[in-house]
Amino acid sequence: MRIADRPLVSVVLLSYARPELLKPALDSLVCQSYQPLEIIVVDNKSSLSDEIAKVVTQYPAARLVANKQNLGFAGGMNKGILAASGVYVYLTEDDVIVDQNCISTLVAHLEIRPATGLAAPIMYNQEDRKIRSAGGELLLAGTYRKTVFGAGEPDTGQFARSFDVTCVPGAAILGRLELLHRLRGFREDFFMYAEDNELCLRVAKSGFKITVVPAAKVFHFEPGVAPFDSKLEFHKIKNLFSLYLLHAPLRVLPEFYLRYGVIGFLRALVSKPQSVWPRLKASLWFLFKAPGLVIERWRRAQISLRESTLGQRALNSSS
Repeated sequence: MRIADRPLVSVVLLSYARPELLKPALDSLVCQSYQPLEIIVVDNKSSLSDEIAKVVTQYPAARLVANKQNLGFAGGMNKGILAASGVYVYLTEDDVIVDQNCISTLVAHLEIRPATGLAAPIMYNQEDRKIRSAGGELLLAGTYRKTVFGAGEPDTGQFARSFDVTCVPGAAILGRLELLHRLRGFREDFFMYAEDNELCLRVAKSGFKITVVPAAKVFHFEPGVAPFDSKLEFHKIKNLFSLYLLHAPLRVLPEFYLRYGVIGFLRALVSKPQSVWPRLKASLWFLFKAPGLVIERWRRAQISLRESTLGQRALNSSS
């Protein structure tokens, strides 16, 4: 296919206070074998935003969306999605190196598989080259379970063909822009953590598959060991509570909130006192938001029921 006939892909690269990593990330994008691309760097406001802007000016193919505040992963990515004009949008971050043929491989997969809503590469650690993520399975039961396929394993060819999963990392996704617009992107009230899981659940409920394409590869710089951060703990807890209320089977909710709410709080009092305040703050945030989340869940269920009924009527009328 000639370049002129290929669909435009918008690349949204989210950046926050890491100008030293941004340059190699951009180098990997301008060297992509796939064309045409538009590269959108979204910078969440930080003390290093001026340095981020200077790096972006070195790349004529890239344009900068400079947020006036830190909107988190969810809000930052949504800004880029709104600025995108391609048929497809590829989401990445400033600490990810994208293999030269990654986007080309993912686009080829989506072009022939209209039932796939999101396609993702295998993500490796940049240093040791072991697998960081080959997608995973999410189980919202009484105990929260997320299995990340291949994590920590060397690549021995165990993932030879494309396969469907229930979740993929938000920092390495190719999706159809129309679908992401229809779903309104990530939930901005999540800010960061679990926002990619929540999006994947909505994609699946919309009837689309989520697929890992092993021939596509990216490499993630390993983060250092970070000290305890009460803000991050707050987001982790409130988002997990919200994820369950929005998507988990109703029958598991009492066990889950007893286990992670009441018992989790009592355990924190004894073994992790520094997390007591962010946990309490997250619980209060969740209780305030819960009525709206319940209404949202009910409305989505009604929409799904109507769509299912209309589909069944159309099927019956044609038979």
